[in-house]
Amino acid sequence: MPETIPQELLELKGKETQKPRIILKPKTPKKGDIIEVRVKIEHPQDIGGRKDRITGKILPRHYITKIETFWDNEPLCSYDATPGLSSDPILAFKLKVDRSAPLKVVMTCNVGNRFEDVMDIKV
Repeated sequence: MPETIPQELLELKGKETQKPRIILKPKTPKKGDIIEVRVKIEHPQDIGGRKDRITGKILPRHYITKIETFWDNEPLCSYDATPGLSSDPILAFKLKVDRSAPLKVVMTCNVGNRFEDVMDIKV
């Protein structure tokens, strides 16, 4: 059954500023390198039910539902996230850089907002 989204979150639709940020190690890879890709995501991951300390209102659920990565516009990996994912999570994985190509990360939240970061990796 689809989740009912409270009005406070509907007002956020299209207005949120959180986005994933790609970090490479090493920053300047060479062709054939296996690099570590870290994706830092700034998101509150509110599971709902907590009270706002200032207003006393119950905070609605607001969390990441999917994280997708693409290498050279081809799907690389996809993660279905749950409300149990920590706030401001960091996703890390290895990637063999065999050519220059864009690396893209797309994040979707339960409100329906989509955020992405793209990094052109040159080798």
